[in-house]
Amino acid sequence: MESIFAFLKDIYDELIFFPEIEFNNSSAQIRDLSDNSIQKAAEILRSNFDKKIPHVIIKKNLPMAAGIGGGSSDSACFINTVFDIWNFSTEEKIKYVHIFKELGVDNMVFLHKYIYNHRFVYLNGTGIDGDILGLDLNLENCYTLIVNDGDFLSTKSVFNNFQGPFQKIIGLGSINFDVLKNFHNSLQPVSIKLISKLSTILNDLRETEPVFSGVSGSGSTCFAVYKNKYEAEKAKEILQYKFKMISRI
Repeated sequence: MESIFAFLKDIYDELIFFPEIEFNNSSAQIRDLSDNSIQKAAEILRSNFDKKIPHVIIKKNLPMAAGIGGGSSDSACFINTVFDIWNFSTEEKIKYVHIFKELGVDNMVFLHKYIYNHRFVYLNGTGIDGDILGLDLNLENCYTLIVNDGDFLSTKSVFNNFQGPFQKIIGLGSINFDVLKNFHNSLQPVSIKLISKLSTILNDLRETEPVFSGVSGSGSTCFAVYKNKYEAEKAKEILQYKFKMISRI
């Protein structure tokens, strides 16, 4: 498959590190979450390096199982920061990226973002055996509105119900407002089938006249792209959902 990741500056979880304390069973605890990618990352680090792994606390600001990469970005941030604490160079980070493949494609993409500092990343294939490349897209002054009504949607469930094929991305070399209108998320129909409310959210977003709107990844978050901050803020005020946040792309 092909995917484009946009890294938003104003929407994130927070990780607080304590380098003087060893990573332990109370580290990176998230209530009601047993499948914790940071704890898995710590296990990989412990298996490959004879170094002290710092204790970390997570402040979750993003909804979980929402298709916006919260857990994956957290684990990538954790790995990159641990490497920084260990005074690893960029070359050393690149050398060891492959040991984290078992954490999944999203984690690999976010690691790429942290190491190379790209604003946009293009993914081709699985992300494990395909390409992860930085993109320079022409979306200046563009803002996005993120909307989630508190529903959980498992990525595994979406892919188990997906029968394909994936539609190709059009105009990758010069993505702008006009090309953005032709974007398509091949997983979106499956996400809507599993959570019908997403259709209502998307309809509400379309009524605010964005440049583009759709489901993020495998859901359950929807998003809409606007030409400026004023239009995004106006749309945010209109919509009545549990989680709403705007960010500059």
